[in-house]
Amino acid sequence: MPDDVWTPVRLRTGRTVRVHHRESGSGGRPLVLVHGLGMSGRSMVPALGLLGAGGRTLVPDLPGYGRTRGGGRALGVPGLADALCRWMDAVGLDEVDLVGHSLGAQVAAAAARRRGGVAHLVLVGPTRDPSAPSWVGQAWRLLQDAPLEDPGLLLVAVRDYLRAGPLTMLAVLRHALRRPEEQAMSEVDVPALVLRGDRDPVARQRWCEDLAGLLPQGRLQVVPGPHGLVFSAPAAFADAVRGFCR
Repeated sequence: MPDDVWTPVRLRTGRTVRVHHRESGSGGRPLVLVHGLGMSGRSMVPALGLLGAGGRTLVPDLPGYGRTRGGGRALGVPGLADALCRWMDAVGLDEVDLVGHSLGAQVAAAAARRRGGVAHLVLVGPTRDPSAPSWVGQAWRLLQDAPLEDPGLLLVAVRDYLRAGPLTMLAVLRHALRRPEEQAMSEVDVPALVLRGDRDPVARQRWCEDLAGLLPQGRLQVVPGPHGLVFSAPAAFADAVRGFCR
């Protein structure tokens, strides 16, 4: 079973929160997994067990999600990326491999831009596909994805969504869609993998190809599975991450 750890982190808002993370394995360069919108590290527990067998793997609950309380207001992508960097500093992670899923891909990419020491970056099912530019379009795609997922992920999602709060999730999603993150991808000059499930209706093939092309050291890999690879297809996800990072 993974270990549960709480670490005090002072956010740029001036508030200090106790960031919860799950951890498994030891040795090697640490691997950090970043969850998606409204979710928590619980969505990555199946992958954590597999990846932890090969080295130290950590999954934080970002402020406002899971077991980590918020910092007083909903944090957008820049605020979440800043919190992630501050948490990595507080835990003492110098060089890491960084993996972000869904909205967590935007957070991970933003963190890689502002902090050194990211050896490899993996963007899994990255959100903000411009072919669905509104929050309504994004929500519809998530509904299309739901029947494709492991039922256990849906149970995790309901619990995490209720804890995060729908208004907070909507505010963060709207903020994320207003920020053309892909315009800054040329600044993420580290080995980067865009990882897509072949049945993912949220991050579609054309978008993932374009995103991989914008990254200076980017490439695309497609594996069997839906949007929630980290839970519904953990073996395919873990194999791809291990093959790229280690």
